[in-house]
Amino acid sequence: MKHLLFVPFLLLLISCSADAQKPTKENITKAIKSTWEKAASSLEPQKTVTINEIKMGTSSKANYAQELEGVPKGALVTMAKIDFTQNIFYTGETQHTRRIMTAWVYKNAFGEWEVMNTGTVYP
Repeated sequence: MKHLLFVPFLLLLISCSADAQKPTKENITKAIKSTWEKAASSLEPQKTVTINEIKMGTSSKANYAQELEGVPKGALVTMAKIDFTQNIFYTGETQHTRRIMTAWVYKNAFGEWEVMNTGTVYP
């Protein structure tokens, strides 16, 4: 009888741990901003990002092709479509470039969320 009660509890723990590996929109936003946003320097203007929309796709374990691209073995990879605008602040003007990126979102070897661009269009 004790084993019958333990099995549903074990299944709940397994499903919760799998859900914990799926990124949230906040995780994706933070990863995009860490890659695309830059402070102004003597050589480069300031760059910021405005997230317009994030659509989450399906999730699955990394396949061999993804591992060859640098995704850690066994990582849970979630497809995402990220619509964002990059703002570049030049001295006399601000340039806005809208991009729609399809990407793999996963945790890297350091446990940090990473977004790998698999294709970008400029609408």
